[in-house]
Amino acid sequence: MLYPGLPLILTTDNPLYRGTLDSKVVAVEDSKLVITAPLQNGKLTLLPVGAILQVRPAGSTEQHGFRAEILTRTFQPQRTLTVTMPHTISRGGRSPVKFENTTTARVIAITSGKGGVGKTTLSINLGIALSRLGFRVCLIDVDLGTANVEFLLGLNARYNIGHLLNGEMGLKDILVEGPEGLQILPGASGLEKLANLNEWQFTRLVNSFNEIDKLFDLVILDTGAGISSNVTNFLMAADEILLVTNPDPHAVLDAYALIKTISRLRDKLNIKLVVNRVSKPGDEARVKLNLLNTCQAYLNQPIEFLGVIPDSSTVALSIREMTPFILHYPDSAAAGSLINIAQRLTGSAARRPQQEADEQGGLRRFIGELQKLFTASG
Repeated sequence: MLYPGLPLILTTDNPLYRGTLDSKVVAVEDSKLVITAPLQNGKLTLLPVGAILQVRPAGSTEQHGFRAEILTRTFQPQRTLTVTMPHTISRGGRSPVKFENTTTARVIAITSGKGGVGKTTLSINLGIALSRLGFRVCLIDVDLGTANVEFLLGLNARYNIGHLLNGEMGLKDILVEGPEGLQILPGASGLEKLANLNEWQFTRLVNSFNEIDKLFDLVILDTGAGISSNVTNFLMAADEILLVTNPDPHAVLDAYALIKTISRLRDKLNIKLVVNRVSKPGDEARVKLNLLNTCQAYLNQPIEFLGVIPDSSTVALSIREMTPFILHYPDSAAAGSLINIAQRLTGSAARRPQQEADEQGGLRRFIGELQKLFTASG
Protein backbone atom coordinates (compact mmCIF):
# COMPACT_ATOMS: atom_id res chain seq x y z
CA MET A 1 0.00 0.00 0.00
CA LEU A 2 1.32 3.42 -0.97
CA TYR A 3 1.02 6.33 1.45
CA PRO A 4 2.72 9.74 1.97
CA GLY A 5 6.12 9.39 3.59
CA LEU A 6 6.69 5.80 2.43
CA PRO A 7 10.39 5.33 1.50
CA LEU A 8 10.91 3.99 -2.03
CA ILE A 9 13.68 2.31 -3.98
CA LEU A 10 13.88 3.18 -7.69
CA THR A 11 15.81 1.64 -10.56
CA THR A 12 15.72 2.34 -14.30
CA ASP A 13 16.81 0.54 -17.44
CA ASN A 14 18.28 3.75 -18.84
CA PRO A 15 22.05 3.08 -19.10
CA LEU A 16 22.79 6.67 -18.05
CA TYR A 17 21.43 6.03 -14.54
CA ARG A 18 22.92 3.02 -12.82
CA GLY A 19 22.27 1.52 -9.41
CA THR A 20 19.41 2.16 -7.00
CA LEU A 21 17.86 5.52 -6.13
CA ASP A 22 16.13 6.62 -2.93
CA SER A 23 12.83 8.49 -2.89
CA LYS A 24 9.67 8.98 -0.81
CA VAL A 25 5.97 9.20 -1.56
CA VAL A 26 4.67 12.78 -1.38
CA ALA A 27 1.07 12.24 -2.48
CA VAL A 28 -1.13 9.48 -3.89
CA GLU A 29 -3.68 10.45 -6.55
CA ASP A 30 -6.13 8.44 -8.65
CA SER A 31 -3.81 7.47 -11.48
CA LYS A 32 -0.63 9.30 -10.45
CA LEU A 33 1.94 9.15 -7.72
CA VAL A 34 3.98 12.17 -6.58
CA ILE A 35 7.41 11.29 -5.20
CA THR A 36 10.48 13.24 -4.14
CA ALA A 37 13.24 13.71 -6.69
CA PRO A 38 15.49 10.67 -6.23
CA LEU A 39 18.87 10.62 -4.52
CA GLN A 40 21.79 8.32 -5.15
CA ASN A 41 24.30 8.17 -2.31
CA GLY A 42 22.84 11.44 -1.06
CA LYS A 43 23.28 13.18 -4.46
CA LEU A 44 20.27 14.52 -6.33
CA THR A 45 19.59 12.66 -9.60
CA LEU A 46 17.22 14.37 -12.03
CA LEU A 47 15.67 11.72 -14.24
CA PRO A 48 14.10 12.89 -17.52
CA VAL A 49 10.40 12.97 -18.27
CA GLY A 50 9.42 9.74 -20.02
CA ALA A 51 11.89 7.52 -18.17
CA ILE A 52 10.59 4.12 -17.09
CA LEU A 53 11.17 3.21 -13.44
CA GLN A 54 10.93 0.08 -11.35
CA VAL A 55 9.42 1.22 -8.04
CA ARG A 56 9.22 -0.71 -4.78
CA PRO A 57 8.88 0.16 -1.09
CA ALA A 58 12.20 0.24 0.74
CA GLY A 59 12.86 -3.04 2.52
CA SER A 60 10.59 -5.07 0.23
CA THR A 61 11.53 -7.55 -2.45
CA GLU A 62 11.33 -6.97 -6.19
CA GLN A 63 8.06 -8.92 -6.35
CA HIS A 64 6.38 -6.05 -4.51
CA GLY A 65 7.49 -3.49 -7.09
CA PHE A 66 5.80 -2.05 -10.17
CA ARG A 67 6.77 -0.25 -13.35
CA ALA A 68 6.04 3.47 -13.64
CA GLU A 69 6.69 6.25 -16.12
CA ILE A 70 7.78 9.78 -15.19
CA LEU A 71 5.07 12.18 -16.38
CA THR A 72 6.26 15.57 -15.08
CA ARG A 73 8.95 17.20 -12.93
CA THR A 74 8.48 20.14 -10.56
CA PHE A 75 11.08 22.30 -8.86
CA GLN A 76 9.08 24.43 -6.41
CA PRO A 77 8.23 24.40 -3.58
CA GLN A 78 10.21 21.14 -3.62
CA ARG A 79 11.72 18.92 -6.28
CA THR A 80 9.26 16.15 -7.11
CA LEU A 81 8.41 13.68 -9.86
CA THR A 82 4.89 12.73 -10.89
CA VAL A 83 4.81 9.11 -12.05
CA THR A 84 2.13 6.71 -13.18
CA MET A 85 0.48 4.29 -10.79
CA PRO A 86 0.77 0.54 -11.52
CA HIS A 87 -0.57 -0.68 -14.90
CA THR A 88 -0.98 2.81 -16.40
CA ILE A 89 2.16 3.19 -18.57
CA SER A 90 1.03 4.33 -22.00
CA ARG A 91 3.83 6.02 -23.92
CA GLY A 92 6.59 3.44 -23.75
CA GLY A 93 9.02 5.77 -22.06
CA ARG A 94 9.10 8.46 -24.73
CA SER A 95 8.89 12.08 -23.75
CA PRO A 96 5.34 13.49 -24.01
CA VAL A 97 6.80 16.57 -25.70
CA LYS A 98 8.81 14.66 -28.31
CA PHE A 99 8.92 16.61 -31.56
CA GLU A 100 6.05 15.77 -33.87
CA ASN A 101 6.84 13.87 -37.08
CA THR A 102 10.39 13.06 -36.02
CA THR A 103 11.90 9.74 -35.05
CA THR A 104 15.48 10.73 -34.36
CA ALA A 105 17.35 13.23 -32.22
CA ARG A 106 17.51 16.78 -33.55
CA VAL A 107 21.02 18.20 -33.89
CA ILE A 108 21.32 21.93 -33.07
CA ALA A 109 24.71 23.60 -33.62
CA ILE A 110 25.28 26.77 -31.57
CA THR A 111 27.88 29.11 -33.03
CA SER A 112 29.02 32.74 -33.35
CA GLY A 113 30.95 34.89 -35.77
CA LYS A 114 33.52 35.84 -33.13
CA GLY A 115 34.52 34.71 -29.68
CA GLY A 116 33.42 36.33 -26.45
CA VAL A 117 29.73 36.83 -27.28
CA GLY A 118 28.47 34.23 -24.77
CA LYS A 119 28.04 31.19 -27.02
CA THR A 120 29.10 28.54 -24.51
CA THR A 121 27.20 30.15 -21.63
CA LEU A 122 24.09 30.12 -23.82
CA SER A 123 24.69 26.48 -24.80
CA ILE A 124 24.87 25.35 -21.19
CA ASN A 125 21.90 27.33 -19.91
CA LEU A 126 19.77 26.52 -22.96
CA GLY A 127 20.53 22.82 -22.50
CA ILE A 128 19.30 23.03 -18.91
CA ALA A 129 16.17 24.95 -19.94
CA LEU A 130 15.34 22.35 -22.59
CA SER A 131 15.89 19.54 -20.10
CA ARG A 132 13.46 21.25 -17.74
CA LEU A 133 10.88 21.27 -20.53
CA GLY A 134 11.04 17.49 -20.52
CA PHE A 135 13.43 16.86 -23.39
CA ARG A 136 16.33 14.44 -23.06
CA VAL A 137 19.30 16.65 -23.96
CA CYS A 138 22.94 15.90 -24.71
CA LEU A 139 25.44 18.78 -24.97
CA ILE A 140 28.54 17.95 -27.02
CA ASP A 141 31.54 20.25 -26.80
CA VAL A 142 32.99 20.43 -30.32
CA ASP A 143 35.00 23.63 -29.96
CA LEU A 144 38.34 22.37 -31.24
CA GLY A 145 40.15 25.43 -29.96
CA THR A 146 39.00 26.09 -26.39
CA ALA A 147 36.76 23.37 -25.01
CA ASN A 148 35.41 24.85 -21.79
CA VAL A 149 31.92 23.41 -21.17
CA GLU A 150 33.30 21.19 -18.41
CA PHE A 151 35.22 24.08 -16.88
CA LEU A 152 32.21 26.39 -16.75
CA LEU A 153 30.18 23.64 -15.09
CA GLY A 154 32.90 22.68 -12.63
CA LEU A 155 32.99 19.10 -13.96
CA ASN A 156 36.00 16.82 -14.16
CA ALA A 157 35.57 14.37 -17.02
CA ARG A 158 38.17 11.61 -17.23
CA TYR A 159 37.43 10.64 -20.83
CA ASN A 160 36.48 12.19 -24.15
CA ILE A 161 35.51 11.07 -27.63
CA GLY A 162 39.14 10.25 -28.41
CA HIS A 163 38.91 7.32 -25.97
CA LEU A 164 35.81 6.16 -27.85
CA LEU A 165 37.52 6.29 -31.23
CA ASN A 166 40.49 4.33 -29.89
CA GLY A 167 38.24 1.65 -28.42
CA GLU A 168 39.32 2.39 -24.85
CA MET A 169 35.88 3.42 -23.57
CA GLY A 170 32.24 3.10 -24.56
CA LEU A 171 29.73 5.90 -24.90
CA LYS A 172 28.26 5.33 -21.44
CA ASP A 173 31.72 5.71 -19.91
CA ILE A 174 32.29 9.08 -21.58
CA LEU A 175 28.98 10.82 -20.87
CA VAL A 176 29.04 13.06 -17.80
CA GLU A 177 25.89 14.14 -16.00
CA GLY A 178 25.40 17.88 -15.60
CA PRO A 179 22.67 19.91 -13.88
CA GLU A 180 19.00 18.97 -14.25
CA GLY A 181 19.78 15.73 -16.05
CA LEU A 182 21.69 17.44 -18.89
CA GLN A 183 24.25 15.01 -20.30
CA ILE A 184 27.67 16.26 -21.41
CA LEU A 185 29.84 14.54 -24.03
CA PRO A 186 33.43 15.87 -23.83
CA GLY A 187 34.63 15.56 -27.39
CA ALA A 188 36.74 18.47 -28.53
CA SER A 189 40.17 16.92 -28.13
CA GLY A 190 39.27 13.92 -30.31
CA LEU A 191 37.08 15.32 -33.05
CA GLU A 192 39.89 16.73 -35.18
CA LYS A 193 40.63 13.09 -36.07
CA LEU A 194 37.40 12.85 -38.09
CA ALA A 195 39.18 13.42 -41.39
CA ASN A 196 41.45 10.43 -40.86
CA LEU A 197 39.24 7.77 -39.29
CA ASN A 198 39.85 4.21 -40.36
CA GLU A 199 36.87 1.97 -41.11
CA TRP A 200 36.83 0.45 -37.61
CA GLN A 201 36.89 3.85 -35.91
CA PHE A 202 34.18 5.25 -38.15
CA THR A 203 31.98 2.22 -37.41
CA ARG A 204 32.43 2.80 -33.68
CA LEU A 205 31.56 6.47 -34.07
CA VAL A 206 28.42 5.77 -36.13
CA ASN A 207 27.24 3.08 -33.71
CA SER A 208 27.79 5.40 -30.74
CA PHE A 209 25.91 8.29 -32.32
CA ASN A 210 23.17 5.87 -33.32
CA GLU A 211 22.98 4.95 -29.63
CA ILE A 212 22.65 8.65 -28.74
CA ASP A 213 19.71 8.77 -31.17
CA LYS A 214 17.88 6.32 -28.90
CA LEU A 215 18.79 8.06 -25.64
CA PHE A 216 18.13 11.72 -26.45
CA ASP A 217 15.59 13.99 -28.09
CA LEU A 218 17.96 16.91 -28.63
CA VAL A 219 21.69 17.10 -29.24
CA ILE A 220 23.33 20.52 -28.82
CA LEU A 221 26.74 21.13 -30.38
CA ASP A 222 28.77 23.92 -28.78
CA THR A 223 30.96 24.74 -31.77
CA GLY A 224 33.88 27.10 -32.14
CA ALA A 225 33.56 30.69 -33.38
CA GLY A 226 34.51 32.01 -36.80
CA ILE A 227 34.56 30.66 -40.36
CA SER A 228 37.21 27.93 -40.28
CA SER A 229 36.29 24.53 -41.69
CA ASN A 230 36.41 23.10 -38.16
CA VAL A 231 33.34 25.27 -37.45
CA THR A 232 31.49 25.35 -40.77
CA ASN A 233 31.59 21.57 -41.19
CA PHE A 234 29.62 21.09 -37.97
CA LEU A 235 27.15 23.79 -38.99
CA MET A 236 26.39 22.32 -42.40
CA ALA A 237 25.98 18.81 -40.99
CA ALA A 238 23.55 19.88 -38.24
CA ASP A 239 19.77 20.07 -38.64
CA GLU A 240 19.59 23.61 -37.25
CA ILE A 241 22.05 26.43 -36.57
CA LEU A 242 21.59 28.79 -33.63
CA LEU A 243 23.72 31.89 -34.22
CA VAL A 244 24.67 34.02 -31.21
CA THR A 245 25.81 37.62 -31.47
CA ASN A 246 25.69 40.80 -29.42
CA PRO A 247 24.87 44.39 -30.47
CA ASP A 248 28.53 45.31 -30.96
CA PRO A 249 28.95 46.25 -34.66
CA HIS A 250 32.05 44.07 -34.99
CA ALA A 251 30.16 41.05 -33.62
CA VAL A 252 27.25 41.68 -36.01
CA LEU A 253 29.65 42.05 -38.96
CA ASP A 254 31.41 38.78 -38.04
CA ALA A 255 28.03 37.05 -37.72
CA TYR A 256 27.13 38.22 -41.22
CA ALA A 257 30.48 36.97 -42.55
CA LEU A 258 29.77 33.54 -41.07
CA ILE A 259 26.30 33.39 -42.62
CA LYS A 260 27.71 34.52 -45.96
CA THR A 261 30.35 31.78 -45.87
CA ILE A 262 28.04 28.88 -45.03
CA SER A 263 25.20 30.07 -47.30
CA ARG A 264 27.61 29.85 -50.24
CA LEU A 265 28.39 26.27 -49.29
CA ARG A 266 24.76 25.17 -48.92
CA ASP A 267 21.43 26.76 -49.81
CA LYS A 268 18.57 27.46 -47.42
CA LEU A 269 20.17 26.48 -44.14
CA ASN A 270 17.94 26.44 -41.07
CA ILE A 271 19.43 29.38 -39.12
CA LYS A 272 18.05 30.98 -35.97
CA LEU A 273 19.38 34.10 -34.21
CA VAL A 274 19.78 35.05 -30.55
CA VAL A 275 21.11 38.50 -29.61
CA ASN A 276 22.97 38.43 -26.29
CA ARG A 277 23.87 41.20 -23.85
CA VAL A 278 21.25 43.70 -25.02
CA SER A 279 21.41 46.78 -22.76
CA LYS A 280 20.11 49.77 -24.76
CA PRO A 281 16.66 50.45 -26.22
CA GLY A 282 16.80 49.95 -29.93
CA ASP A 283 19.65 47.40 -29.93
CA GLU A 284 17.31 44.55 -30.83
CA ALA A 285 15.72 46.42 -33.74
CA ARG A 286 19.11 47.58 -35.05
CA VAL A 287 20.59 44.08 -35.10
CA LYS A 288 17.49 42.61 -36.71
CA LEU A 289 17.49 45.30 -39.38
CA ASN A 290 21.20 45.01 -40.12
CA LEU A 291 21.48 41.23 -40.04
CA LEU A 292 18.14 39.60 -40.87
CA ASN A 293 17.15 41.99 -43.65
CA THR A 294 20.64 42.04 -45.16
CA CYS A 295 20.88 38.23 -45.20
CA GLN A 296 17.50 37.96 -46.89
CA ALA A 297 18.20 40.69 -49.44
CA TYR A 298 21.79 39.90 -50.42
CA LEU A 299 22.21 36.22 -49.58
CA ASN A 300 18.63 34.99 -50.04
CA GLN A 301 19.10 33.29 -46.67
CA PRO A 302 16.17 33.65 -44.23
CA ILE A 303 16.98 33.92 -40.53
CA GLU A 304 14.48 33.15 -37.78
CA PHE A 305 14.73 35.53 -34.81
CA LEU A 306 14.39 33.67 -31.50
CA GLY A 307 14.89 36.53 -29.05
CA VAL A 308 17.31 38.52 -26.94
CA ILE A 309 19.05 38.02 -23.61
CA PRO A 310 19.43 41.28 -21.69
CA ASP A 311 22.80 42.33 -20.36
CA SER A 312 22.91 41.33 -16.70
CA SER A 313 25.43 41.39 -13.88
CA THR A 314 24.03 38.05 -12.70
CA VAL A 315 25.25 36.35 -15.89
CA ALA A 316 28.79 37.64 -15.37
CA LEU A 317 28.60 36.60 -11.73
CA SER A 318 27.41 33.10 -12.61
CA ILE A 319 30.37 32.67 -14.99
CA ARG A 320 32.80 33.60 -12.21
CA GLU A 321 31.01 31.23 -9.85
CA MET A 322 30.95 28.48 -12.53
CA THR A 323 27.21 28.04 -11.95
CA PRO A 324 24.51 28.32 -14.67
CA PHE A 325 22.52 31.52 -14.20
CA ILE A 326 19.24 29.78 -15.00
CA LEU A 327 19.71 27.73 -11.81
CA HIS A 328 21.26 30.19 -9.40
CA TYR A 329 19.51 33.34 -10.60
CA PRO A 330 16.16 31.97 -11.82
CA ASP A 331 14.33 35.26 -11.26
CA SER A 332 16.74 37.30 -13.37
CA ALA A 333 15.64 38.86 -16.65
CA ALA A 334 18.29 36.78 -18.45
CA ALA A 335 16.82 33.52 -17.12
CA GLY A 336 13.30 34.54 -18.12
CA SER A 337 14.41 35.45 -21.61
CA LEU A 338 16.29 32.17 -22.01
CA ILE A 339 13.21 30.16 -21.04
CA ASN A 340 11.21 32.00 -23.71
CA ILE A 341 13.92 31.22 -26.27
CA ALA A 342 13.87 27.52 -25.33
CA GLN A 343 10.10 27.43 -25.78
CA ARG A 344 10.29 29.13 -29.17
CA LEU A 345 13.09 26.83 -30.28
CA THR A 346 11.20 23.65 -29.46
CA GLY A 347 7.97 25.02 -30.86
CA SER A 348 9.56 25.80 -34.21
CA ALA A 349 11.39 22.46 -34.24
CA ALA A 350 8.13 20.64 -33.56
CA ARG A 351 6.69 22.11 -36.77
CA ARG A 352 9.72 21.15 -38.85
CA PRO A 353 8.80 18.75 -41.71
CA GLN A 354 9.82 15.15 -41.24
CA GLN A 355 13.19 14.42 -42.75
CA GLU A 356 13.36 11.76 -45.41
CA ALA A 357 13.91 8.36 -43.85
CA ASP A 358 17.06 6.61 -45.02
CA GLU A 359 19.92 4.59 -43.63
CA GLN A 360 21.73 7.75 -42.54
CA GLY A 361 18.88 9.32 -40.52
CA GLY A 362 19.35 11.28 -37.30
CA LEU A 363 22.77 11.39 -35.72
CA ARG A 364 23.97 8.63 -37.99
CA ARG A 365 23.20 10.91 -40.93
CA PHE A 366 24.89 13.79 -39.12
CA ILE A 367 28.14 11.97 -38.46
CA GLY A 368 28.23 10.58 -42.00
CA GLU A 369 27.77 14.04 -43.46
CA LEU A 370 30.34 15.45 -41.06
CA GLN A 371 32.92 12.85 -42.02
CA LYS A 372 32.49 13.70 -45.72
CA LEU A 373 32.81 17.42 -45.03
CA PHE A 374 35.95 17.01 -42.94
CA THR A 375 37.48 14.75 -45.56
CA ALA A 376 36.75 17.23 -48.34
CA SER A 377 38.12 20.21 -46.39
CA GLY A 378 41.15 18.38 -45.01
